[in-house]
Amino acid sequence: MTIRAKPLPTISTAVAPDLRRFLDRLRETFEDPNGLVTKTELLDTGAFKNNNAGNLKYVEPGEETSYTAPPAPLNLAATGAMTSITLTWSGVNYNSGYAYTEVWRASADNLGASVLIGTTTSGMYADAVGSDAAHYYWVRFVNVLNDKGPFNATAGVAGSTSPDLAYVFSQLTAAYGVSSDAPFFQLTSNTTINGVVIPAGTYIKEAKIHSGQITNAKIGALAVDAAKIANATIVNAKIADGTIETAKIKDANITTAKIADANITTAKIADAQITNAKIGNTIQSAAYVNGSAGWKIDKAGAMEMNNATFRGTLDVANAASGSRLKISATKIEVFEGSSGTPRVVIGDLS
Repeated sequence: MTIRAKPLPTISTAVAPDLRRFLDRLRETFEDPNGLVTKTELLDTGAFKNNNAGNLKYVEPGEETSYTAPPAPLNLAATGAMTSITLTWSGVNYNSGYAYTEVWRASADNLGASVLIGTTTSGMYADAVGSDAAHYYWVRFVNVLNDKGPFNATAGVAGSTSPDLAYVFSQLTAAYGVSSDAPFFQLTSNTTINGVVIPAGTYIKEAKIHSGQITNAKIGALAVDAAKIANATIVNAKIADGTIETAKIKDANITTAKIADANITTAKIADAQITNAKIGNTIQSAAYVNGSAGWKIDKAGAMEMNNATFRGTLDVANAASGSRLKISATKIEVFEGSSGTPRVVIGDLS
């Protein structure tokens, strides 16, 4: 679609000659098919897009046009546990321009009073808020151009954690006594005790279950001797000491790793920054063949390669006698003994 500017009106009154010439040139510019272009025409070319502020933004060749406008996240839900609230949402895979999600929180349902509490690249976030806590949450996407999309909604999504169980049991015991025919407390509805609302449910201090099927479990502290988990989604894991015999990790983002001893058979590293590297035996090219192809450097300092380019000075010394051969860009010098007596100079003799 092509949108042209409306024609300029004809001047019917007398004007100064220099002003008429200016207006004639202006009319020619507007009415020339190759003259001025409108913002709409620039957008129609696909080379420009509106950014969040409504201004034109040039789209680099090959750049996905939707990079400039992340959509709103969908289906934000908050699930409370004993001491943390787990947030989930959808839409993070809207295109390859997605960078991360911002997570915002407030104590009241007021987006303007919310604060940024963290970011994540996945569609989940666990907020460790402690027991007996309640908050409202919002999320929004940010793309690789650092453009921030709209929040999931104006109204916040509420999430809360359970009251501290030790305190709950103390209140239940004080209210109902320690003597009971059943080894548990059963509340059929939310009950307020000493100003604290205790949710309806069954409260058991100690239970031994031979076989159980649990749809949803909120566990504050868990000790498991042996576990077999066929499929697990873990938002945040804190492992003080773990022994893993075999691990298959498809995609991992590790901020800091401290590895005392590692045996890695094969590693493919696209880009690595190594401060200090200590190699026990040799480092060599994949195509190295002794005496014919590739390169190799061993731990004794011996090096084999086809060709070498030195941008500075090559200084070769005999450790026993101290004699040296020095090659620079302008000359070759030979020095005898540790005293460095010059014996041969080839090239620049100045």
